[in-house]
Amino acid sequence: MGLFDLPGPFFGAIDAAMAMALPAGWRLACWAALAGAGTLMLYKVMSPQQRIGRAKRAAREARQRLNAFEGELGDAGPLIRAQFVAAFRHLGLVLPGTLLSILPLLALLVWLDGHYARDYPAAGEVPSVTASPGRLESRWLTDGEVPRVQVRQGEALLADVLVSSPVPVVERRHWWNWLIANPLGYLPADSGVERIEIALPEQEYLAHGPGWMRSWLTIFFPVMFIVSLLMFRWAKVQ
Repeated sequence: MGLFDLPGPFFGAIDAAMAMALPAGWRLACWAALAGAGTLMLYKVMSPQQRIGRAKRAAREARQRLNAFEGELGDAGPLIRAQFVAAFRHLGLVLPGTLLSILPLLALLVWLDGHYARDYPAAGEVPSVTASPGRLESRWLTDGEVPRVQVRQGEALLADVLVSSPVPVVERRHWWNWLIANPLGYLPADSGVERIEIALPEQEYLAHGPGWMRSWLTIFFPVMFIVSLLMFRWAKVQ
């Protein structure tokens, strides 16, 4: 389990409770509203709002002084320097709180992508499976309770992966997997297989529009953006 996967059981419990009353599309809208409001409020709590307000006013005043200057460019050096100092001071106050406040959002996005992005194929359908490097035979098997993917080279079985979650990619372990783990595990380095791609169908949450507009992203990000703007104005976040 990766670092961003740790809140997954908590998110799953909340989603299961919402599922008792709401369909998937409405649950996504609720998650988006919680993400937009929660991220802004967390940023407000974790950042020095009064100091940011003063730094923002100082940056604005420095910019106004520079815009009002009508002398030679060589004489504007102190004003230009003052503007850059004020701007970087403002950025330095905003950046730590921003980075800390988006960590829960990243964990939520990882969980949502794992649960709302893909699904298993319908009964009787066989998804395309591709293994690399080339010249490997890969098959989707449904001979048990959980589907599996097998990769062979001739008679030799190189990989046998249980597809316990609708995850479209299995590969060797990389350094970033300590942040985001693959729930299907990893391919052994000595297996001869570097990557397996499974063409699992994408879940659709909108009845109209092209396929790329029907995913969970189309609901989540617009709702989160609108809620964030409203929260920004209501909470007077600096």
